[in-house]
Amino acid sequence: MRGFGIAGSVTFMGIVAVNAMGFIDHDTRSGMGCGANWPLCNGSVIPSFSNEAVIIEYVHRLLTLVFVSALVMFLFGAFKKHRQFGALKRLTWVLITLLLIETVICTAGVLWNVPAPIMACLAPIGLAAQGILWVMIRTPLTDPSSNARADANISARIMNLIGILSLAYLYTGAWESYISPAHPSLVAVYLVSGILLALAVLFWIGSRARTGKGRGYGLWPLVAAPFVSSFESRTVAGDLAIYIWLSWCTAVVIYYLLDPRVQEGTIEFRHRRPVPSKSPQ
Repeated sequence: MRGFGIAGSVTFMGIVAVNAMGFIDHDTRSGMGCGANWPLCNGSVIPSFSNEAVIIEYVHRLLTLVFVSALVMFLFGAFKKHRQFGALKRLTWVLITLLLIETVICTAGVLWNVPAPIMACLAPIGLAAQGILWVMIRTPLTDPSSNARADANISARIMNLIGILSLAYLYTGAWESYISPAHPSLVAVYLVSGILLALAVLFWIGSRARTGKGRGYGLWPLVAAPFVSSFESRTVAGDLAIYIWLSWCTAVVIYYLLDPRVQEGTIEFRHRRPVPSKSPQ
């Protein structure tokens, strides 16, 4: 389990680095820094670093190569553990599927002129894969069949709504970033989904507080969703700030969606040791 945890941590850091560079790559318009060549960069293994776009795109590709190596080791360990943890097996397949889709879209975007609505899928897919990976290495998930179902719980229903709104918010925001100028209707959907997302999070936090199940502090950053469009972007610092915010929110939403114990208020921390019972006198 220690080796599995280390491989998972390295893999998680790798996918965070790859997604962050992809975010910067897109916002700085450096996607064609290596030309229409893949996996080579401008026809060479080590290109001439003549401008910023070449450096950003080349670093993005190098990080992807390193990440794939760590990912293979982690997935091998995950498959070995699947007999003990049924949920881990299912999440592994979901993670592989998301990463394959992301890879295909990224490669097609380099070789061909892919429509903006398809390229916009990269942001939600990449962040979802990153969030699922974080849940896999951080949370001691068990088979859902062994847990009490929380579908009828109003907290769970609100959480499902938050998940849908998060997906709409991510996708429309990413689509908007590929269009200049952005279509007014797309901007409206983005802003409305952000406002509804913030309101749903506030309602969910309030309902949990009233029932004594905690205040869901991890979701508080989502309240800022309506204001993210005014953040400073097109700079490395601004893009990283937005990316970290999106990563945090996506990972926490996936965490709350996947583990019904969180919704029921019965989650226990992994490192909490049981208190030994005293023998009767």
